Amino acid sequence: MRFPPLDFDAWHRDLRDRLATPIGQMAARDVRGVAPFAWRLADGRAYRFTPAGGELRIEPGDDAPIVAVLEEPAWRDFVHEIATAAGLVYGGRVHFAAGGYADLERWEPALRALASGRPIFDPAAVAPRDRDGSALDLGRAYRLDEPIDGLRHFLHEAGFALVRGVFSGDEIARLVEIVERRQAQATPGDGRSWWAKRSDGSQVLCRLIYLGPVEPAVAALGDDPRIRRLAALADEPLRIASDRSDGNSVVIKNADVVEGLSDLPWHRDCGLGGHPVKCPALNIGIQLDAASAERGRLHYAPGTRRASCHRADLARARTVAIDTEPGDCTVHFGDVMHAAPPPLGRGPGRRALYLTAMPERAFAHIPVGKSYNDTILPHVRG
Repeated sequence: MRFPPLDFDAWHRDLRDRLATPIGQMAARDVRGVAPFAWRLADGRAYRFTPAGGELRIEPGDDAPIVAVLEEPAWRDFVHEIATAAGLVYGGRVHFAAGGYADLERWEPALRALASGRPIFDPAAVAPRDRDGSALDLGRAYRLDEPIDGLRHFLHEAGFALVRGVFSGDEIARLVEIVERRQAQATPGDGRSWWAKRSDGSQVLCRLIYLGPVEPAVAALGDDPRIRRLAALADEPLRIASDRSDGNSVVIKNADVVEGLSDLPWHRDCGLGGHPVKCPALNIGIQLDAASAERGRLHYAPGTRRASCHRADLARARTVAIDTEPGDCTVHFGDVMHAAPPPLGRGPGRRALYLTAMPERAFAHIPVGKSYNDTILPHVRG
């Protein structure tokens, strides 16, 4: 993607004009009482952000308790959200002359508000509304034979939706047969699976990836009219990414996992960066097993999709856990805060087959066989 050129000095000078706007005032409130922060480029140029009396000052210099040091291209990538604070840190593109990563993460929502105008999530102010203005019933489920407008509104308001009975029992049984065959064939390091570790040290399969290229029945789901109907719920055209971003993948929940990407804390799929590139991505999950607290289930934080979010605020937010039956589909935007905590039971966990639909610009940016994170982490390490 092409982004407008940025000059470090001019951008910070111009940013002062935004401080008096509602979004600038929101940023100032968010960092009230927080230690001052400064960006410093490798060539020595620096700007300090100082909360003072309910306002925010931006001045040249790096006399601050938190000083993030980076090259100008890395700073530009942060401003354009090509890389987030986490993306810069994990990519080795930023170091700290004072303070550390947690301090930059604390400042990030305010910096993002100033850079892009994105509001900051306030759990006390979140009130998802139905089309008639009433409070949205966040436990509501839909069916595909209902008028689509209600489902679309719910998805955009909450960031997620549950659609019951999309696939028949026979269809799910055929998909389960395919998945179980691939589960039996999977081995660590095969390039088509992810593995985790249990407390006894044993490895356990937690994800199958890129099933479409090797399973025609799975690949055909991308053209299934039901999946196309769900993908069309976004505000812009999307298409299924079967050959990148892990393709058509299967999440497999397991009990007693202590290491690996099996149980995921609160996150966005664009958490390392790339929001302007790949969002609004939609994740469509075909449920192969029942999902429950005992078998593992998805949790969502309504109201977080269109706002930056402090992790600490999620403890005060209303969150929703989704129970499903085989054949149901979950749909969620990749940039809504969501989590996949471990199953509470000791038996088999749930399995879900995911198809991700992305805007066309994402296909131009993400190569075949890679995810967005693959495109930025090797680059930033180089």
